[in-house]
Amino acid sequence: MLIITVTEADEIFDIGNNSKVFIFENVKEYQEEICDIIKSNKMNFSDIKFQVESWGGSADLLSLKELVKNYKKNNS
Repeated sequence: MLIITVTEADEIFDIGNNSKVFIFENVKEYQEEICDIIKSNKMNFSDIKFQVESWGGSADLLSLKELVKNYKKNNS
């Protein structure tokens, strides 16, 4: 499976199927902090999840390949 992610400006962002997708809910006021943590690679996912849950939110991590595979399975 080939997966290509594209920016809003139609520029190729990533080619591959090993990319990770972080899903956060109920963290609107913490979006900037979460992005900084991920960009700087300051914490592993379990620490990020613990921090987000302490803020009242939730966090999940999936591979892009897994996400697409489940999408295709549910929409076939």
